[in-house]
Amino acid sequence: MQLVELQHIAGELAGRGVIPFAVSYDSVETLADFAARNRIDYSLLADEGSAAIRRAGMLDEHLDEHHAEMGGTVRDDQRGVAYPGVFLLDEQGVVVERRFQRNYRVRESGLSLLEHGLGVRLPAAGPKAASEGKHVRAQARLDSPTYWRYQRLWATVQLDITPGCHVYASQSPADYVPLSVELSAEGAEVGLPLWPEAHRLEVEGLNEELWVYDGSIRVDVPFEFIIQRGEPLGDRELTLNVRWQACDATTCWPPEQVSLLLTVRERAGVE
Repeated sequence: MQLVELQHIAGELAGRGVIPFAVSYDSVETLADFAARNRIDYSLLADEGSAAIRRAGMLDEHLDEHHAEMGGTVRDDQRGVAYPGVFLLDEQGVVVERRFQRNYRVRESGLSLLEHGLGVRLPAAGPKAASEGKHVRAQARLDSPTYWRYQRLWATVQLDITPGCHVYASQSPADYVPLSVELSAEGAEVGLPLWPEAHRLEVEGLNEELWVYDGSIRVDVPFEFIIQRGEPLGDRELTLNVRWQACDATTCWPPEQVSLLLTVRERAGVE
């Protein structure tokens, strides 16, 4: 499905000088059929016998264990598969980043590859929610309107902080309530958030090391739904609990918390 999603944003990629291609142990005929059925017009390269995959050290030599983790077994025609991953290359063909997941089923969405791999920001098509606090407006969105088993999705929380105010980062002393973002959803495995860079706040007469956020900031939280074959899918609800304490130069207000609810639909036809 990741290959199909990349085709959907191929025009945006081309406009930014990005050329996608994929390498697989499948035959030329198999890849040609896949490309025709999914209207993929970028290059799908066949590495029959997995010679290039082996030279790159990417052969999955633990395929039986990985399939067993997902409740399946390995067919003979699946031998030779590579560890799934994405390489980002510069104009000279030098690998500048590698993006690999813990097992063969986890795939990032096409949009998240653009955002987190290439730094390209596009409007998200996923669900959104917002809540107004006294000094902070919190918004949440997903990078995809749909999901399938083990797909890596990203939830983004954006905070717009009133000018002249700030919220505290986790590096501040324990007496100050730091910004926190917690994602919960049935069947979801949640990764570590990506936090923005905090900055030091100097307060005259206060001998404490304060670290804060101000302006507009975003926190990205990765997650995936761990759902075995045979288990029901259906729409899934997830909750983002966001907590902070807002202050200005003279006043600290009581901590606030909002809960942002998002619903993501099952993607039909993946199995």
